This record gives sequence, structure tokens and C-alpha cells, in this order.
Amino acid sequence: MAATLNSDQIQHFNDEGYLVVENVLNAEDIQAIQDEYAVALDDIATEMYAKGQISSTYSDLPFGERYTRLLFENTKIFDRLDISLPLDNVGIPPDAKAHTGPAVFNLLTNPRLLDVVESIIGPEIYSSPVQHVRIKPPRKAVHRDIVGNSYISNTTWHQDQGALLDEANDTQVLTVWVAITDATIENGCLVCIPGSHKRNELTLHCPGKGIAAENYIPSPLLETRKATPLPVGRGGIVLFHQYTEHAAYPNKSDAIRWSFDLRYIPTGQPTGRPAFPGFVARSAKHPETVLTDPEVWAQLWRDARNRLVGGEYTEPIFNERWTGNEKLPVCA
Repeated sequence: MAATLNSDQIQHFNDEGYLVVENVLNAEDIQAIQDEYAVALDDIATEMYAKGQISSTYSDLPFGERYTRLLFENTKIFDRLDISLPLDNVGIPPDAKAHTGPAVFNLLTNPRLLDVVESIIGPEIYSSPVQHVRIKPPRKAVHRDIVGNSYISNTTWHQDQGALLDEANDTQVLTVWVAITDATIENGCLVCIPGSHKRNELTLHCPGKGIAAENYIPSPLLETRKATPLPVGRGGIVLFHQYTEHAAYPNKSDAIRWSFDLRYIPTGQPTGRPAFPGFVARSAKHPETVLTDPEVWAQLWRDARNRLVGGEYTEPIFNERWTGNEKLPVCA
């Protein structure tokens, strides 16, 4: 079972901008996530069916098939399962919710996962609210209206720093990509440009097309760069530097590919998304500040939603720095 990274692993991360670490989560960790999401999906399907928003709850199907069928009928299924509120600078829907169950909180605070994080950013660890779940159906089963949604279908080339507000320009952001199912080349594992983080700056991005917050690096800028696929087994993780250029392959398999994108930063540094709530996940200096109650975490997200819906928070949620690039030939 993985714990603290060794010196070779840390050196690889520093040199290449990524690191694959197998077997961080155990079977019980993953089962808890799967059980919680099965209940959440059932609740959402029951509610939508009662409102006439879907033709069936598909309750006789296993989770992956059920999710795929429901998502094809109603694309809002995913929004209700994400662990973040929608990224919308215009205004989030009044009924928006983030999935904030205790199993997800336990994932965010998993001791073995935090041991790995501590090896990179130190013992004062803050769980950034820049986080998502990605449950990707087989590409052939994705509705045409959401084929451009990277949380569900193809993930375009990008750097994670690209959508953060300028307040986080000097923040040390560590991405932790967690595999709930095996991630293979066939079902859409990650792929990156090794060493692309060394410039420590953003590559030109184009503004998102399907979703405004999903900025992407246009393919002509990557034609001469060699990409490395990053398959990882169920329970493993992939670490990324905030400037590492990466994407994901399409899911060409017959089953879902499920992962979580989590972010961690040193406590006290700006998250780049102040509209959403983070928390202290580990602290050697001030252990009394560590959040341990999943219900408190869930309430933080409900409070954030209420502030946004009620107009108390009016600043941008994500950075729209790339909007002016939409007329560039490379972005056409």
C-alpha cells in the first residue's frame, strides 16, 4: 500500500511534471464511493422520473449501465453527481447542488492519499474546492449534446492552472487524479506531455466551446510534442504539476471509466476559486484546524450555493482570461 513517496518518485514528479502511483486506495475505500453513488443515482433517478424528466429509472440495471442510460436521456444527471457546483460566471441555477456525501469527504481526507500529497507540498495541506468527478460512459453512448463536455466525454488538452483566478498565480497546486475503475488506453486514460511544466507558464488556450470554463490548448500547438499515456489501476492515482499539459483519450470500451480530480495546496495560499469552500485536510502545526466532520463540509457547499444564488457573491468563479482568443485562427 502506498504511503510517503520515495526520493526517486519525487524526483520523477519534479523532472517530468507527473507521477503514477498505484494502489493508494484499498477495496473498502472504493466500495464506499460506489455504494454512496449508487444511492445518489437512485435518488436522482426517482426524483426525475416523478417530474417526467426521464422515461424510466432503469432500476434493474447495474450502476454503470444505469448511469449511461439516464445520462443519455437527461444530461443534468451528471451535474447532480459532481462534487462541485457548476462553473458559470453568469449565474448558477437556484436548484444547483454538489454531491457532498461522507464517502467523498473520506476520499478527500484519506490518510494514504494525504501521505502522498504531503511528500510533494508538505504537511500543511488544504483541500482546494477545484474538484470534480468524471464518470465517462462509452463514447458511442454519449448524447451528441454533451460530446464536448470533458467531465463526461472527451477531455481536451489543457493545463489545470488555466481556469484559476489570478489570485492563485503563485499558489503551489497539486492535482491528484484518482482512479475508481481501471484507467486504460481503451477506456480513456490520461495522457500528458512530460516536462511541459518546466516553462512554469500557461500555454495559449482557446475558450471553451461546449462549456465556457473548459479552456483548451489547440492541437496545432502540440503537433511536435511527444505525449505519454498514463494508464493506472483501480485505486491508483496520477499526480500533475499545475502547468503540465494533459488530456484524456476517449472511452472506446463498453463500460464506464470513473475518476475524481482533486486539488491540494499548502494551507494559506489562495485556491483560485474563492467562491467555493476548501478546508484544512492535514496540519502538523495546527491540528485543531483540521476539518473532520463530513456534514460540516457539506454545509459549507450549501452555504456557498446560497451565497451565489442569493447574489451575495458577485465576483467571477473561474478565469475567463482566454475569451479574447476565440477569434484567433488557431482557435477557429
